[in-house]
Amino acid sequence: MTANDDTFFDIHMHALNLSHPYFYAFIKRYKLDMRWFLGIGIISLLAYVASRIPFLGRTLRSFITRKQNTFNNLLSVFENDIGSFFLITENCLREKENPLLNGGELSIGTRKYKSMVLTPLMMDFGYKGKRNDSDFHYSRPAEKPIVEQVTDVFNAIKKYKQSAATRPDDDLCQKFPSLEPGTTRVIEIYPFLGINTRNYKLDKIKTMLDQYFNGYKGSREDLLKNMGQFDGNIGNIKSNYFAGVKVYPPLGFDPWPADGEEQEKVEEQKKVDYLYCYCARHGIPITSHGGDGGFIAIDDKNDLREYTSMSRWESVLEHYPSLKLNIAHLPAEFWPKRILAKPQYKLEKQRLMAIIDLVTKKDNVYTDFSCRALNDEYYMYLKEVINSRSSEEDKYKLRSRILFGSDYAVNLGSIESYNRYLDIFSKTKHLTAEEKHLFCSVNPERFLFSTGQP
Repeated sequence: MTANDDTFFDIHMHALNLSHPYFYAFIKRYKLDMRWFLGIGIISLLAYVASRIPFLGRTLRSFITRKQNTFNNLLSVFENDIGSFFLITENCLREKENPLLNGGELSIGTRKYKSMVLTPLMMDFGYKGKRNDSDFHYSRPAEKPIVEQVTDVFNAIKKYKQSAATRPDDDLCQKFPSLEPGTTRVIEIYPFLGINTRNYKLDKIKTMLDQYFNGYKGSREDLLKNMGQFDGNIGNIKSNYFAGVKVYPPLGFDPWPADGEEQEKVEEQKKVDYLYCYCARHGIPITSHGGDGGFIAIDDKNDLREYTSMSRWESVLEHYPSLKLNIAHLPAEFWPKRILAKPQYKLEKQRLMAIIDLVTKKDNVYTDFSCRALNDEYYMYLKEVINSRSSEEDKYKLRSRILFGSDYAVNLGSIESYNRYLDIFSKTKHLTAEEKHLFCSVNPERFLFSTGQP
């Protein structure tokens, strides 16, 4: 099988539950610190006081309810067993109120896609640079080995594939009412392995890469043959189970530690060099978190700023120009000049321009808009960013390197459902039908499975 016009790709999503993240990073991700709880308390108090003013009271209560429902919606997915995750996803797409997936076809814009490829990005939460917190007794940070997440995700893939044989009286039919018995499964699932080189010695990184990628072909056919074949023994996972590698700088991964003579940096540089050389030689795609937010395990703000700087990736690509890299979360919404009043907005505008610069000047750099395209306005700004390029060549390069990504289920902190995220993309009038097809089918197919240039 080769990817073609019949395939939709979500190049950036996650299959996680609350057992996988370093929970303090989860708390930081959703700002659930004392300020958050204090804020809710203050709002609740104001709502009580305002209850004597009916309109104001109703407004505040409505606001609090929306915030609570958003967070409850997020937790309701993360608290599920990971084995149900992909069933939740497809059930959502088939919901009768607005079925994007109907009759075995996914409707996006003016096109119908007969298959759907998801690439769940695993995240290595086992950052060994975490510090003990002396403010409380049980302060030693928990270990979060990636092996547990690998096992859970591949068991989930197997459960998804086997679910098509569900009988009418099985529990799955009750839990996922839109997945009627005999419903043809349309999703292919090819995970990315999360690697934080800081967590391993060089020899261990060599062993991991050889186990999971030696013999890697970048072949959809080979990945599909292995989909759902996991036997529960992680030692039996070999090449062509993983489609790529995921790195996450805010969790402690330094893309280019070469600036300095400290022994630790020297050792880290050897490890990232080996990773990039291996991936470049085998054509293995790498997706990197592209901002300084998200799940954060770095306590030092200077380190966080340095690790997430686009200049780090510029150095990487100067040494490994053939490396296939996706820099995630393109902040196109920071393009308008009128929002540059705050310092953070200016930094995001700089990040946006730096990503565009890498995409247009390097041959193998892509970017996705996961967890950014939360409303139709985003696509208006994305189109403005593309059209702002002075040369037709740069406009062509941008259109050829932008990838559809959802960041599901993390994006539920900002949007109600997977279906809704896809529906906004499907219906936007700011992108042409050709651009939609490029972003969700042609470009991600090339990123995953091709060594050629657009």
